[in-house]
Amino acid sequence: MYVGKSKTIRSRVRSHFAARDERWLMKRIHRIEARETAGELGALLLESRFIKELRPMYNVRSRQPRRIIIARRVDNEQGYATVKLEAVDYLDIKPDAPILGIFKHKTQAKEFLDTISKTHRLCSKLLRLETSRGCCFPYHLGLCDGACIGEEDPAAYNARVDAAFEARRIIAWPFDGPVILEEISKDKKLREVFVIDNWCLIGSGKNNDRAGQSRSSSSPHRFDYDSYKLLYSYVMEEGNKVKIQKRDAAIP
Repeated sequence: MYVGKSKTIRSRVRSHFAARDERWLMKRIHRIEARETAGELGALLLESRFIKELRPMYNVRSRQPRRIIIARRVDNEQGYATVKLEAVDYLDIKPDAPILGIFKHKTQAKEFLDTISKTHRLCSKLLRLETSRGCCFPYHLGLCDGACIGEEDPAAYNARVDAAFEARRIIAWPFDGPVILEEISKDKKLREVFVIDNWCLIGSGKNNDRAGQSRSSSSPHRFDYDSYKLLYSYVMEEGNKVKIQKRDAAIP
């Protein structure tokens, strides 16, 4: 029904039962499970994973389909950048068709393309918002500089395309291979490591001194936009850099 995280899980659960506007929901609860993590990153990643796998009824905003939409740049025969939208499960890096941006769904992508066609004077035909044999419709309105019929310099047009997608671009992976991120609980009894490569979680391991157990798990090399934002914030935070190690061995 619902997935949530908290540093004080007991208080979080009690607050739901105490809230008047949630009493109708609490009457439907038959079982509550809690999973302990070593730190904040592990909790955020686990919460995101459970929401996508379990699709809880009351986590509507965070439930996203596994597939994402990527916008690739494909230069045509005249040297102009065109945009091709693809629904994918994995990020496939192609040197001849670089990724310009990533979107949660096709509607979001189309709306973005429509916006940049106006704000950056980009050709709607080259953005594949319309199909026509000659010039695009905005050209007749003076809103396109003629890239669709070869009247504009390709280099100048392509520079505007790159500038338009700057805010949607995925930041390049700052390491030359996989890295290990480590979190240790405040009482030093729980330790978790995460193997990350190209912003994808590809494996994790946990050692629990309380139970004297350790376990590891692997994940498909799948790009998830929500996880990307979590990992980017973690990796770029100055205080976390000492916790990042280059991977040269199996998961501990």
